[in-house]
Amino acid sequence: MPLPRYEDRYVKVGGRNVRYWVEGEGPAVVLVHGLACSAEFWQYTVAPLSEGHRVYALDLLGFGRSDKAIGEFSLPYGASFLADFIDAVGVERATLVGNSLGGVICAQFAVQFPERLERLILVGSAGFGRELQFFLRLWSVPILGSMTFSLYQRAFPVVKRLVFYDSSSIDREWVSAAAAMVRMPGAKESSLRIVRLGVDMTGQRDELVRDLHLQLAHMTAPTLVIWGSHDPVVPVSHAYAAEELIPNSKVRIMDRCGHTPQVERPQEFNELVLDFLSEPHSGG
Repeated sequence: MPLPRYEDRYVKVGGRNVRYWVEGEGPAVVLVHGLACSAEFWQYTVAPLSEGHRVYALDLLGFGRSDKAIGEFSLPYGASFLADFIDAVGVERATLVGNSLGGVICAQFAVQFPERLERLILVGSAGFGRELQFFLRLWSVPILGSMTFSLYQRAFPVVKRLVFYDSSSIDREWVSAAAAMVRMPGAKESSLRIVRLGVDMTGQRDELVRDLHLQLAHMTAPTLVIWGSHDPVVPVSHAYAAEELIPNSKVRIMDRCGHTPQVERPQEFNELVLDFLSEPHSGG
């Protein structure tokens, strides 16, 4: 699949510069990337969704080309940042699509700002179980974590197999663009800071998401949970844990796929998302 190109735009959110892409007209869809990632992880998603929607893909504070000062990070902080971002681009209500860290931030948005959420799509989302990839858990360890992350930055084209099921299928041009974002000054510090708030060597800390899990039981927005069957970062069992917690949710498992199905199997991923967006929904 040819690598789509989008214009970099910037908007002030809380006095900080946030980079984003926007395409299309219609109901708003906001795409939220994961830890140590960027808008590039939605490069194959923006254009297909924009045929009937106004689609935004942003770099979270601390990542990509956005400013690196993230403040005192927490899930409520992340959700408030998203609310401020959609304010800044003139959106009142949106469907949120979040991958990995972006997924748990979007879930927090769903309970913190329910009146602003149309639908929720979680993609290999963090936040639904303790088990995490060993490599990611290493990032929580002082000194060793910094050394490990530096290795990840330098060797991203090689270690991408830590994320994908079949890394040989990933376009080299995309890998080069994503690697450049991973290596941006400040990305390591932002990533390690966030990891160490919610992860230790045993996995995800329960206290990070305890309140969120309680509140998700009251969600009313339609929710789609998409997972790669061979996700090496967050086990596929977490998809069913999310379905158990969230009313009005359903799971779709993408076979022979890893942690970022929107990159590894974009056509199938986009079809799942578009089918879900086209389903009748009374709002709320």
